[in-house]
Amino acid sequence: MPDIDDSPDIGEAFKEDTLMVFPTDTVYGLGGNARDESVVSRIYRVKQRSEDKPLTLHLFSREDVYRYVPDISERQKTLLEKLLPGPYTVILPANSNAPEASVSREKKVGIRVPDSESFRGLAENIDFPLVGTSVNKAGEPPMTDFDRIVNEFGGLVDLFIEAEEEMSGKSSTVLDLTFDPPKVLRGDFSLEELED
Repeated sequence: MPDIDDSPDIGEAFKEDTLMVFPTDTVYGLGGNARDESVVSRIYRVKQRSEDKPLTLHLFSREDVYRYVPDISERQKTLLEKLLPGPYTVILPANSNAPEASVSREKKVGIRVPDSESFRGLAENIDFPLVGTSVNKAGEPPMTDFDRIVNEFGGLVDLFIEAEEEMSGKSSTVLDLTFDPPKVLRGDFSLEELED
């Protein structure tokens, strides 16, 4: 039986090869250690997702972004200040530190910094780059009901962590910041509203 977050010893459940369901500010994520090939392989297998599609790097603070991208423009930095943490996935150029599983053919990396205390609480137990994707089979809508997720993925996932606060239930807005103005790849976004 997989572990569900209902004990004070959750730290003991985190291993470098743990595949987990974790909370964010939008929808639950399915993920784990970006540097562990077995974890990355299991994410794709459980998701039934093509390995051509990179996974999103999930970070605990905006400052962490700079570990995985080269020197970026002042404009890009200003946008990061306004967008993160928040319900956005930002696409930026990847540097050599970015985990291979998160880097596209165009050498770009998708990054999330969820505005979620439940998510940030994982930081004390995780000392590896975390990659993830929404909890669902490829082509289906993201799952938001925790009990249903546990029922459907119980035999496939090692650890389930329930959100302590309400999530939006909507997938993150995806913005490619390598374009100016940013290119919206998913969701609704108004640069004018952000800058106001």
